[in-house]
Amino acid sequence: MDKLVELKNISKVYTNKNVLRNISLTINKKQILAILGGNGTGKSTLLRMIAGIERPSSGKVNYPNKNIKIGYVPERFPKNIRFTPSEYLLYMGRMSGNSKGYLIQKIDDLLHRFQLDGLKNQRIMELSKGSIQKVGLIQAILQNPNLLILDEPLAGLDSEAQEALVKIIGELKQQGSTILLTYHESNIFESIVENTFYLDHGNISEIESIKKETIKLLVVRNVEKSLVKGWEEILQVEEKDKQLSLYVPVKESDVVLSRVLQLKGSIEAVSTVKLDDDMERMI
Repeated sequence: MDKLVELKNISKVYTNKNVLRNISLTINKKQILAILGGNGTGKSTLLRMIAGIERPSSGKVNYPNKNIKIGYVPERFPKNIRFTPSEYLLYMGRMSGNSKGYLIQKIDDLLHRFQLDGLKNQRIMELSKGSIQKVGLIQAILQNPNLLILDEPLAGLDSEAQEALVKIIGELKQQGSTILLTYHESNIFESIVENTFYLDHGNISEIESIKKETIKLLVVRNVEKSLVKGWEEILQVEEKDKQLSLYVPVKESDVVLSRVLQLKGSIEAVSTVKLDDDMERMI
């Protein structure tokens, strides 16, 4: 495969904290890749360096094609933009060298696909978080980039917009683009992502494709995360809104539930789910 971006021994240090450690990674043309990992593991930092927005503390990011076009959408797209979506997208598209006629047609099509037709003349700063995120996605897609980088692109998107995004990503790949993204707690990309990498303690590893397993999701309260992280039966622990989500194999769920009750924790919900790519490496 033709190389699009090559990372060689990339490291990033912030105030004596090693966020990324000697990461080497090759991104080829016409691929859909995902980088997963917990909060604070450096996913966004890595994406910004691949996009050329941030420099590594050591190592190199090489672009064999010096004229590479990169579209980048951060997790939080700026909201203090006084332009309307139509004005902003036309301005950004013209800066990229596209003709006005092409842009007007392309912008109208993408606004329609992301259900923004009725808001195209309203100022971006007045839109909802989800609508602003859609504008950011359209801006990055508009130039038909060689590499499209999406940091948590599903944040704030409704289900119809999520489906539209997945379809557009597939179309871009068929047109020759590579898509690099990170996401959390969603299986919507499973059908299109071809290679998945996992960041943990500054190191990156590729997740091997394995058969999905049925597991139990236990949602509990009044239990400290530090107390359960060492339990070998647990595949993954997530903390949100003072609740813990514990992912455990079905055969181990009764043992874990019993321990939670012994710690005087409360059980909010128990459900059966499919093991997703973000947990495969835990098995």
